[in-house]
Amino acid sequence: MKRLLITLSLLCVLLPNLVLASRGDLQLISQDEMAGVLNDYLAEASQQLPRVELRFAAMHLPQPFKVPQGRLAFQVIPAKPEIIGSRRVTLLTRVDDQLVGNQSIRVELEALAEIVIAADNLRRGDLLGPDNVSLQYQDITTLKQPLFAAEDIYGKRLKRSVRLGQPLLEKQVEFPPLIKRGDRVKIQVQQGALLLTAAGEARQDGLRGESIKVMNSNSRREILCRVIAPGLVKVGY
Repeated sequence: MKRLLITLSLLCVLLPNLVLASRGDLQLISQDEMAGVLNDYLAEASQQLPRVELRFAAMHLPQPFKVPQGRLAFQVIPAKPEIIGSRRVTLLTRVDDQLVGNQSIRVELEALAEIVIAADNLRRGDLLGPDNVSLQYQDITTLKQPLFAAEDIYGKRLKRSVRLGQPLLEKQVEFPPLIKRGDRVKIQVQQGALLLTAAGEARQDGLRGESIKVMNSNSRREILCRVIAPGLVKVGY
């Protein structure tokens, strides 16, 4: 009994020191550091969109948090794979390759670019050219597949009417398909930071951004993929 009392007394003396030591082993992730990680990610994403200026109009950052000491690594995952239009991003924090933090951060993102707009009231079937289209610098966050080069649509016909000053979108212009039925394609699947690829065959024609059926050459199964570029499709959105 006497030995037990001595042991408990020692624990009472040592416990505060153990708690302090444990707290001393933590490192603080400040809001400035989180903002720096997000800005670095956006700068890297901008390199994939050379015609678009990406910037955060606002970041609603969480309170600073603590993680264990060790080798820090961050990963940013936007709500939308192509980041434009994302209203949230996920910030994953790892220490020595172990996940220790998962923050969902609300952001207000601006995507500014010079895009093609109608220089007149255009009707379905109109031929497009320098007389009826022009360029304008604006926020494209809410636009899906705007056009950046007017010369790419010269001589092509409009599929639906567009009012003066409105942006022209790829789906409104008659383009030949980027991928045709029977084309051999590369299938991409994104799983976090891991990018997987497989060979496949297109079962439908498809324009950029359209979803088409693709047969996986290995499994012989048909899957729905989004057209990215000639010969390239991606699973999911």
